[in-house]
Formats: sequence, C-alpha cells, structure tokens
Amino acid sequence: MSLLTDWQENSVEAQDLRSWLAICRWKNYSSVNTIDQGIDYAELTRSFLWDKVPRAIRKQLHPKSFEFEENLLAASDIQSNVIIRKPSLKLKAKRFLQQSQTYRDALSIRANAARHQRPILYIPIAHSKLTATVKGLSQQKTIEIVAPRNDFFSHLPIHVLYLSSEHVFIPNFDAVNRLHQGTLKGLEAQGIELLKRDRQVLLHQLLQQNAHLQRVNAELSILRPQAILVFADNHYPIQNYVFAAKQQSIPVIMLQHGLDCEHYCLDEAYADAIAVWGNARLQRYQQYSIRQPGHIQVTGNPGYDAFCLPKHLNLDGEYWLWTTRPHAPEKCYAPSRHPEEGLAILDALLSELQRSPHQRLIIKPHPLDRSELYQERITAMGLCDRVELTQTDILELLAHASLVIAEDSTSGLEAMFFGKVVIHAHFAQSQPVMPFVQEGAALPATSATSLHAAIQRAQRLTPIEQQQLLEGQWRCLSKQAGLCDGQSGQRVIDFVMDVLLKKNWRKYA
Repeated sequence: MSLLTDWQENSVEAQDLRSWLAICRWKNYSSVNTIDQGIDYAELTRSFLWDKVPRAIRKQLHPKSFEFEENLLAASDIQSNVIIRKPSLKLKAKRFLQQSQTYRDALSIRANAARHQRPILYIPIAHSKLTATVKGLSQQKTIEIVAPRNDFFSHLPIHVLYLSSEHVFIPNFDAVNRLHQGTLKGLEAQGIELLKRDRQVLLHQLLQQNAHLQRVNAELSILRPQAILVFADNHYPIQNYVFAAKQQSIPVIMLQHGLDCEHYCLDEAYADAIAVWGNARLQRYQQYSIRQPGHIQVTGNPGYDAFCLPKHLNLDGEYWLWTTRPHAPEKCYAPSRHPEEGLAILDALLSELQRSPHQRLIIKPHPLDRSELYQERITAMGLCDRVELTQTDILELLAHASLVIAEDSTSGLEAMFFGKVVIHAHFAQSQPVMPFVQEGAALPATSATSLHAAIQRAQRLTPIEQQQLLEGQWRCLSKQAGLCDGQSGQRVIDFVMDVLLKKNWRKYA
C-alpha cells in the first residue's frame, strides 16, 4: 500500500486504487507462470477483472447496500458457453490451417496483394467508429483491405475473409485451470475474494479466450497482413489480436473511438501506433502508460469533421436530454461506482419534472445500461407521458435539446458542439474522470440537491456566465477532440498509410 500514503486506507480514492493495483499485481502474489510463448496472460486477461475485483471490494465494504447489485447479478445469465473437449473438433482446428474456406480466402488475397505489390491491412473486428476511415482507405490504390464479413463495411470495396467458428479450437484446459487458480490465489493474498459467481464466469472467460487466441494466431499466420487496424487495444476479444500480432511482428494501429471515461482502465497503451483525438489522451498515455507506442499522433476525430467550435450557446430546445453511462454491474470498474447511480440520477430528474409540469425528459441510455430499471421507475412515478427512453441517434437528440445532463461520457463533449448547456451528473463518491466542470464547460451535479441547483442556474444564466461557459466548452473541445477543422478524417488516413507503408515509423522501419 505504499502508493496510498497520501490517503486514508479506507478512503474512496484508496479503495479505487487498491482495486486497480490488485488487478495489476495479482501475479506477484501467485506462483503460477503467466507467460507462455512471449504472451503475459496476466496482462491479456486483466480486463476480465475490471468488474469483478471492484465488486468484491464493494461487498466487503458495504455488504448491506451490495444486496441491490447482488440481485441484479442473480437475475442475469451466467456466461456458460464453455467449449467442450471433443476429439472431432481437434481435426477441424487442423483443417482451419489446411483446408478451410478461411485458408483459401487468405491465399487468394495474399496472391492478389503480391501481384499488385500492395501491403495488406487487416481489420479483424469491425466497429461503427471505423467506417469512415475504412471508406477513405478503400479509395487508396496502393493497399489491400481485408475484414471478416460485417454490416459496417458491407458496402465498401474491400476483401472479405470468411472466418470459421472459434469453437473448433480446443482450449488448453490445464493451462487455463492453472491461470484461473493462480488469479484467485493472487487476489486472495491481497485480501480480495471474488464472488462465487464471478469465479465461475472468470473460468468461462479464460477458456473462451484461450481457444479464441489459437484461432487468432492461425488467422494472422495464414493471412500475413502488413498491419492490423483496431478501435481498442486493451480488452477481450480484440486484445487477442493485439498480442498475437506483436508475436508475429505485425504492427497494430489503433484509432481512438471514445473518451477516457474510466479511472485507470484506459491508461495503458498496447498498440504500436495510436491516433488520438486530442492532447488530453496523448498526455494521459505519456504520463501513465508503461508502454509507449512507437508512433502516436493527435489527429482529431473523423466523426467530428462536420462540426466546428460553437459561436454561442444555444439555449433553445424541446426537452431535457439525459445521456447515461453504463451502470450495469459488469460496467462498474471501481469500488466507488455502483449500479444504483443511474437510478439516483433518474430520481433526481423525475423530482425536477414534478416541479416543472410543462417540461419533458428524453433519456438516451448507453447500450450497455439497464434501461428496464429506468422504465420501471418512470412507470411507478406515473410520468410515462413526459419521459421517454430512446435509441435515436445521439446527434439528432442533442440538436433539439434545451439542456443536456451528461455523465462521464463522450456525449457530454458532443453536446458542446451544439453549444448546449451541459450539466455533468456524477453521483459517485469518487471524482469524475472527464474534466467538464474543471474546464468551465459544464455545471456540476454531485447529488439531487446540486442537480436542482444546476438546473435552476442553467435556466438563469447571465450573458457573462453564458460567455464563460462557452469559452470553457472551447477549451474542453480543443483538448479532448483536437483540431476541429474538418480535416481529421484525412489526417487519420495519412496516419494509417504512413504506418502501413513504413513512413516515419520507428519500430518497424
């Protein structure tokens, strides 16, 4: 606990740090060898503990209030798709390399690339945030782009690689069991005992990961791309590609796809080349990441090329808009975060609606949030006629909002492009991750009382206060989103091409 000298050991900050250190250091308290063929599985499996270790600490510290979370967990399905050992499946794994459609596709793609002397860029997992960049890259005549079949890129002129089911690969049960037991013992040595359910889920996840990594290794070895492009580099399943690519000396390019909305979890850089939106993420990597990428550049976000800094605040709108962060137990990555936070914010907002009978509230829940809990509370309060949960596109919702209540989320930043007054709702005892309030870009709301005060203030901003808030939004947008000049998309394409063609590239030059 040497890093906790500035805090009381039971403080909120200390417990959050304790959780993170336990996730990072469990192997130091275990006799299991976590490194196999150059891959440190203690690193590779770290993301599986992001929710489980904080949850164990929450139960230790607050057993009574933990009952709510325990009930949520009991109502959810345990991951149970354990891969069963069957002799016939071993043969299928061998055929993946020798006779499968994947192998034939890869040979054809490689032959075409060699014929035209073009490097192969592989995008192993599609994401909506990559679509604009892949579209721009597909117009380049000097590279070959390959991706598994997916809806995001189906309209683009790229090569499609057929992928066999990962379940034809058999996990190394002995190695997984050793890793599982070593993890549990390493945590227990630090005073952390995972819930019985979480121990079971962790075993399932480790089995899945082990089998998937075998498929990924085979996939990359037969395609032999010159680089892979990813939207994240620090969690399963995409991290398997990052680690496997490194083992095969294939550069990994990552494009930032969202803001740093968690403490600690996003500090480490694993990819070789990273395009970040603004200086905020660049400085975070430089300050906290043990690994420094061979190439990192501030490019801005291609998704924001249609926007520029707002010229004035826009106080007009038809409703209040609340954009949530995920409050599901699986997304509470620190002991200080609780699944009840979302309901606490909702209760405060519903109370405000009762004070404002002509006001409406639109809720845009995060896709991983528990929106059914919100609907139950709204129905119980008899406010279904004035409160709506929707999955309408966030940019469309922001354009017509009169006030935006945001948490630690990218949508809070996006509201600033529209010049909307933003209230940063953070009901956890820990400090928020996003510096919206510190930059003077948003009004603070840390409780129902301060949320009420923020709403009252938002409706009575003086011209001087409006200008101050606007200038704060300029600062925040510039630091987090980078240059808002409409050229981010081209900078990202140039960045990828430089790495792929080994220009201005140190590590693989």
